[in-house]
Amino acid sequence: MEGTNQIDTLIFIGTGLITLLVLIVLFLAVFYQTHVMKMKRKEAELLLKTSLESEKLERKRIAADIHDGVSGDLNAIRNFLSVLYKSEKDDEKKALFEEIKIGVEAALENTRLVSYKLMPPLLESAGFIVAIQDYFYRINKKTSACFLIHSEVSFFEMSNEVSYELFRVIQEFTTNMIKYGDITKCNVELNLIDDFYNLIITEDGKPYDFKTLYTTSKGTGLKNISSRLKVIEASLKQSSVSTGNQFLISIKKK
Repeated sequence: MEGTNQIDTLIFIGTGLITLLVLIVLFLAVFYQTHVMKMKRKEAELLLKTSLESEKLERKRIAADIHDGVSGDLNAIRNFLSVLYKSEKDDEKKALFEEIKIGVEAALENTRLVSYKLMPPLLESAGFIVAIQDYFYRINKKTSACFLIHSEVSFFEMSNEVSYELFRVIQEFTTNMIKYGDITKCNVELNLIDDFYNLIITEDGKPYDFKTLYTTSKGTGLKNISSRLKVIEASLKQSSVSTGNQFLISIKKK
């Protein structure tokens, strides 16, 4: 009887040890998997951040090349045409020079526009708010829609990296509004509440659900918005409104 009790005790202890060992193995497996997932997530975030930073630097380089190179050459051609126009007495040749000059000026304006889209010059020199105001001013001249920004803060205290990514996010939103939204008006409000900058984008275009469209759309616009906000640790929430769409972008003041 005593031997049977000893065997039962050994079986109980052995079962307990095996159970404990299994639990330890499971814990280690879950811990390892979680650690691997975290590492992969950090690697993906670092890769995304590096990719966007490389894109920014490349945009800046190309914009500078266009501004200093192509624009400089076009200005020289325009000035040379002006000299030829003034010295020419033949009316037909003067008319030809005038037409060429108009074409050169159009090309010059297009290069300025491309350079601006690649890297807004005011973003680093004057700051985020002034850059957005200038961007909306340019859009308002070329479209029938009206874009306005109202800021309750006089200075946007964020790094150039954050300002750049937020500018591109606004740019993606406005591009989508003009191409697909049939909007007539868009208001962007910037305020500071509890150490969080809030960008409220309200427009009267076609209603859509950002999350649903993000998963089904084949375009890159919404994905670019999500990626850029993720890099600068900003959140995006869509509010329910009676007409159009409204989005809230929040980012902690640093």
